[in-house]
Amino acid sequence: MNSQERREARYQRRKAKRQKKREERCAALGPLSEVFSYRKMFFYGRKCCNGVRWKQSTQNFELHLFSGTARRRREVLEGRWKPKKCVHFTLCERGKVRPIDAPHITDRQIHKTLCNEVLVPLYTPSMIHDNGASQIGKGLHWHFKRLKQHLAWHFRRYGREGAVLQIDLKGYFPNAPHALIYQRHQQLITDPVLRELADKIIRFSPCPTPGKGMPLGVEPSQQEMVALPSDIDNWIKCQAGVEYECHFMDDFLMTFPTIEEAKRAGHEIVRRFEARGIRVNRRKCKVTPLTKPFRFCKARFTLTETGKIKINGSRDGIKRARRKLKLFHREFKAGKREFKDIEQYMECQSAYYRCFDDHGRLLRLRRLYHAIFFGGAKCSGSPTPEMGKASA
Repeated sequence: MNSQERREARYQRRKAKRQKKREERCAALGPLSEVFSYRKMFFYGRKCCNGVRWKQSTQNFELHLFSGTARRRREVLEGRWKPKKCVHFTLCERGKVRPIDAPHITDRQIHKTLCNEVLVPLYTPSMIHDNGASQIGKGLHWHFKRLKQHLAWHFRRYGREGAVLQIDLKGYFPNAPHALIYQRHQQLITDPVLRELADKIIRFSPCPTPGKGMPLGVEPSQQEMVALPSDIDNWIKCQAGVEYECHFMDDFLMTFPTIEEAKRAGHEIVRRFEARGIRVNRRKCKVTPLTKPFRFCKARFTLTETGKIKINGSRDGIKRARRKLKLFHREFKAGKREFKDIEQYMECQSAYYRCFDDHGRLLRLRRLYHAIFFGGAKCSGSPTPEMGKASA
């Protein structure tokens, strides 16, 4: 047996071992009747009502939760369940228009059960540690702390030499190919009944283009899209040897010892994404030297000469906050807005900038707030000192 045959034999043993672990994880879930047991469906049905109990549909759903859960469980077990039509609406978030497809609350009960009992246990082992979007115990600020650790480790080894590679995916949810998702179901969900249920949710998803796109607002879409580029993540970590990588949904960030290495890796990673049918926004893909600040998820990171890492919040957000405070003051004088709503908005802005190294920005915003609303007791339309005790 030559070296090539021995290498192939080792690969086949590793492949068989990984497949055995996948089958064991899927077998640990149990059959469809255990995954969608009445107790689990009732528990996740109650969780679907949290935060939206003011809706009439939610009140009707919770009023008949006992009988409705039994009826929906019977439909799932008999294979007669089909998702209902989603409610489509658009949101404008900081100038970004996002189409939202909200499923009916009866379908959300089944979606939540499938995500927490099937998708999360099967997808999580194949995801890297630095992929934390929509994961329990992680999130955006967890990513900021993790990236801060990566930069500190890089500074101890290479100083400020090197660069940061940023890759952004274009239309991540609307352009997601269904073939890749079906392929992951075939690979990770070995139970054919559970796999058919997961495929049905993808098949009935409201997508403008056949065979492409995942809707925003549907919980299985979040888990599917978080885990979709896991094979590329593992290639970057294991085969390409990139030690420091952060992946938050469609934003990727990696640090390299030299600028040339970052450029070479960037071309190869973009090629692998496009080979899988995942579109890349080449205009936003860039290599930034560590001697200059860079932005990641609306935050600005700066690695100083002493190794200190500064994180600043969104600069555009402070501009919007100043304009809104002036607008709120005009509405308050006209009697169109209550002062408690303005206090709540100010507290939200303060809580955001307290998480960053933005003491100066927050101080200037508070000075503007007090100058507008508490600039003088004799000013017409100014609140009384008692009204501002909570915010002073």
